[in-house]
Amino acid sequence: MKRDRARWNAKHRRKTGGSAPAAVIRRFWRHAPGGRALDIAAGTGRNARYLAAQGFRVDAVDISDVALGSITDRPPNLRPVCADLESFDIRPGTYSLIVNIRFLKRRLFPQIIAGLVPGGLLIFESYLAGSGPDYCAPSCRDYLLGSNELLHAFLPLHILFYREALLMEGGRPFYAATLVAARESLIPS
Repeated sequence: MKRDRARWNAKHRRKTGGSAPAAVIRRFWRHAPGGRALDIAAGTGRNARYLAAQGFRVDAVDISDVALGSITDRPPNLRPVCADLESFDIRPGTYSLIVNIRFLKRRLFPQIIAGLVPGGLLIFESYLAGSGPDYCAPSCRDYLLGSNELLHAFLPLHILFYREALLMEGGRPFYAATLVAARESLIPS
């Protein structure tokens, strides 16, 4: 854990990332019921700050205390949680919205599903294995999704949106799988 934290802290000290929330979050957050939100691997909080501004009570979890410490003008409804996602557990039935952007920890998949309240929403976008001149993503296969892997992992949820595509952010292309899905409500609407 200490080695991972040191590596991510060093990365966040060098990084001057954008502050705009992920496009998929801006597009789909309204489909979530109000309440608590979880931002997995929140980094410097671009998505967490946005969700807090929309009225969610946000838990922003990241291993990097440097990244979390850089969240300035933190609203009272945004709670940074410095934790190693190798050992972090998501409490069942806690969140009306869970976002996971550009992070992949497969052991969390069942916890993400269980962590949603009935009617809760998941927004997940991460790197997809690809090739070619436009390919830009992590080099370690452990951090790359296979074709349709994300879709199949979350089939217990009601899939609202799914795509695998070449995306652009900050002038950099990357292949990504994007999923938006809801946990079925216990009470039919």
